[in-house]
Amino acid sequence: MMADITVDAKFKSCPGPLIALADTVSRAQPGQVVKLLATDPAAPSDVKEWALSVGHTLLATEKSGDVYEIYVGVSG
Repeated sequence: MMADITVDAKFKSCPGPLIALADTVSRAQPGQVVKLLATDPAAPSDVKEWALSVGHTLLATEKSGDVYEIYVGVSG
């Protein structure tokens, strides 16, 4: 999946990846896709809950080795 913006939050522990993602999404344009790179095993569930609560869309979660690639669609 292609992303417009990538947030590298590898090796940050909770809530670091989510804070970095939320900050980036707040500056993104509606319709853009933001990719979060995280090694924290809680990141996929944290991002899913956050996206649902704020109205953004969790598009995909992939894992490559120890790194999660989490894609979020920015809503208007």
